Amino acid sequence: MGEKEAKDKELKAKHWYKLHLVLGLFGSIFLLILGISGSLLVYGKEIQSLLTPMEITGGDRRLGFDELYHQFQKQVPDGSIAGWLISDLKNQPDQIWYHDKKNPSQEFVYLLDPYQGHLIGSLKDDRSDSLYGFLLVLHYSLFMGGVGYFITGCFAIIYLLLVFTGIKLYKRFWKSLFRLRFKESFQILFSDLHKFVGINAVWFHLILAITGGWWSIRDTLIRNHPEDNIVHGLWSETKSIESLLEKSESQIPGFQLGYISFPHHSKEETIGFYGNRFQSSGWESRYGSYVLFSSNSEKIVHQVDISKESILTRILDSFRPLHFGTFANHFSKIIWVIGGLTPAILSISGLFIFYKKRKNKIKSLAVRTQSLKLGSNVR
Repeated sequence: MGEKEAKDKELKAKHWYKLHLVLGLFGSIFLLILGISGSLLVYGKEIQSLLTPMEITGGDRRLGFDELYHQFQKQVPDGSIAGWLISDLKNQPDQIWYHDKKNPSQEFVYLLDPYQGHLIGSLKDDRSDSLYGFLLVLHYSLFMGGVGYFITGCFAIIYLLLVFTGIKLYKRFWKSLFRLRFKESFQILFSDLHKFVGINAVWFHLILAITGGWWSIRDTLIRNHPEDNIVHGLWSETKSIESLLEKSESQIPGFQLGYISFPHHSKEETIGFYGNRFQSSGWESRYGSYVLFSSNSEKIVHQVDISKESILTRILDSFRPLHFGTFANHFSKIIWVIGGLTPAILSISGLFIFYKKRKNKIKSLAVRTQSLKLGSNVR
């Protein structure tokens, strides 16, 4: 390699380093927050259940949805259900998003015992007053609403760029793949740690950045969201939820319900049954398959059996179990808890490396300036 080529290569490396540095300084604090909150969210429901156990007796089977709907309506003010999240843990309540007619602008989340039909509490509409809800809102929107959701998406893109620039900087990664020099200075150790975590978990960083970034782009730029105006009376007690659920199960064999969306914006809005197949693989999300019914005629408007969809649709559906590490139960979840801490480790080690280099540079400049002063005084 000629001298000119070597200089060009060195200059390019400096440009890549500067880009990696700027992106890291700009996104480090946010990646620290998102990494720790994401790691806790993997077992967030279990932690929530342990810290704030609910008074649910449990049983062999849940009450029917029609009976639960009627019992629920007797215990709340006049209004309309917007969504019904079916608990996937036996000792946890269902969550029902509800609009009270007297408070049209406010949405409540009621906690319903699915075995007895009793209300056992309520949460804010974003569930931020529960540990799991707090972590969820922090992770997705930094408590800044839709703007915050877009911002976290931007940081997911920054995260992705950090991965690519890191790969570019450490092309010969195999030379320091498992190197951690504990007997050297803290600066060298943190530099080794930064490379070690960045290189060995590069596959994990790519998964988190791509899945998180896609959701933000999809939900803020691609999808159209209905207006916030609430229309009551679009679903009544005379209609049967269970009959529509039976139709859903006949359309999608082995259908396992996870969420019901009720019409509450307009007469044209559908009632939707979202779930997955009982025999589905771990790569299918909990809400990937669904059946939408007309709220007036109760005829099927649209349905999706994710197992019969295109490869691209199935890949996008797999983003949820990939992002949260639920595809192989506890085995993958434990790995994801550990992996979720890697952005935090990279943030802390990267900031420390920058601080030490900056400090050494200032010290070196001060020594050089002092030497120049001494030299001028001698002359």
